[in-house]
Amino acid sequence: MTTRDSPPELADAYEVIGRFSSTWYESILQLPPGLDRAVSSTYLLLRAIDEVEDHPRLSVETRVRLLRGISGVLQEQRREPDFSVPLHGCEGRLPDVSLRIGDWMELSPVDIAPRIQETAATMAERMASWAADGWPVRTQADFERYAYAVIGTVVLLLCDLWTWFDGTPVDRSLGIGYARALQALNVYGDREEDLARGVDLWPDGWTEADMRRYAQRQLSLGERFVDSLPRHCPGRDFCHGILNKARSVLPPSAEVART
Repeated sequence: MTTRDSPPELADAYEVIGRFSSTWYESILQLPPGLDRAVSSTYLLLRAIDEVEDHPRLSVETRVRLLRGISGVLQEQRREPDFSVPLHGCEGRLPDVSLRIGDWMELSPVDIAPRIQETAATMAERMASWAADGWPVRTQADFERYAYAVIGTVVLLLCDLWTWFDGTPVDRSLGIGYARALQALNVYGDREEDLARGVDLWPDGWTEADMRRYAQRQLSLGERFVDSLPRHCPGRDFCHGILNKARSVLPPSAEVART
């Protein structure tokens, strides 16, 4: 399906996704009807929340209030939720993708919408808690808790979407390794940007070599997760594409220990 073939609301969603991630945009366009809508809704809801959590000009207190307000509305599990109260007064400060969070909620297919809402609500609440605590990543265990709270939540939802769509069996334990690989690669690639906004997500004392070694160990689990998905499953190509794009941040010449 191309954007020209899509219903207006889905074509609109594709256009917004394309502004933020060529990887997700291209991967979503390859998904079959129904699944493309569910994954588009998921991406945009989580992007809307992430843009609040990462906002460079809002105080931590404001971000925490907004995230918890958004989570509260999502937890109401209404088909047409009202985000006007938690977003009031932020119309000129938040990006359009965040202000339109209600549109992304309504994009979800009805029979899987509650599961997608649950993940978005959980994500918003967890991001609020991590922001309020100052992103306290000190050890590998802290990093893995953060990875589970953020990308682990997303990957577990994707697992459920693959099963919802065509009954595909999914090994969710391997999915956690896949999520840790994505998180390690993301924070490796975003190191300078994160530090510029006052956030350090690397365990204390870790060097670039340490993070690369950790990422490589998790990559092996991520690859096992992708390989475990049946070849007919649309999620296999989707997850493979996301993983390959994420791993491109590693220097080609880096000597990374394999275990």
